[in-house]
Amino acid sequence: MGNALARNFPSLQPRGRIFGTSRSVLPMMHVKQPLRVAVNLVKLFFQRVNLGCPPVMTVAIAVAVTGALVISALWSAHTEIGRLRLLSAQLEVENSTYRVAASELSEQITSLSSEMSELSRRSEIDPSISRSMARLPSATRIESAVGVGSTMPFETFDRLDGFLDALDSRLDLVRRGVAYREALAAATPIMWPADGWISGTYGYRDDPFTGERDFHPAVDISTQKGQPVYATATGRVLSAQRNGNYGNLVEIDHGFDRTTRYGHLAEFAVSVGDTVQRGDVIGYVGATGRATGYHVHYEVRTANRTIDPMRLLARSDTASAN
Repeated sequence: MGNALARNFPSLQPRGRIFGTSRSVLPMMHVKQPLRVAVNLVKLFFQRVNLGCPPVMTVAIAVAVTGALVISALWSAHTEIGRLRLLSAQLEVENSTYRVAASELSEQITSLSSEMSELSRRSEIDPSISRSMARLPSATRIESAVGVGSTMPFETFDRLDGFLDALDSRLDLVRRGVAYREALAAATPIMWPADGWISGTYGYRDDPFTGERDFHPAVDISTQKGQPVYATATGRVLSAQRNGNYGNLVEIDHGFDRTTRYGHLAEFAVSVGDTVQRGDVIGYVGATGRATGYHVHYEVRTANRTIDPMRLLARSDTASAN
């Protein structure tokens, strides 16, 4: 900013001591010096004219010489005062430029401060969501760490410009960090997909059809037929079709290498490619596919591996999406 001002106002570039304190005594010097010379000349004149000139002529000549010297001194002082007035006007223009620059910098600082306050507000995530995010595998979890003599006026503005540039770069990192946290929070499955009760847990169990030991990669939530099934996080519908033992299955991609599956639905409420928000209805409870009753097969996958949905939800024998 300082360099730009100097280019636009070349006459305002610093020259020595900018405010001219070393020149403030020049008018007085220009007045006193000629008068001192005039007095000395008059003394010398009188010493010489006393040798033979008439008194009247001596006085007239002395007055003329003194008057001429005084007029010369006053003219010199007037010229110097005019020069200093011009310098003062230039300094006033320069100071006005400083004030404008300072005002612009103040507005930028105020704007950046407001943005920092807004980012600070946005970075505060609901504690229940934060706890669920903390239980995610480390590969997809992030930690919140951001980190994200007198001086000439032009030098000060240049430094402030550099400071603002650095602050803006820092804020850009904060913006990206906050946006990432917001997206991760929105993509974390933290709510139950339906109202009902837990009839099947994640892990090994006896297969309800064969009685053999088998691994169940989801939780089953039993409820009445036709009850709404909700998206548990924000995402995009990857699949909404019949899929073997799953019956009518909806699969949602939440980003961050994370998906959720909702099986055995009676009907679909979404189509492939739809964007859904947490809490949107995506289908209705049924018993399609390999099912012993009306329930939702709810599966959470991250990094292409299933995890226990209960890790992200409040533990309870009943499930409530509201």
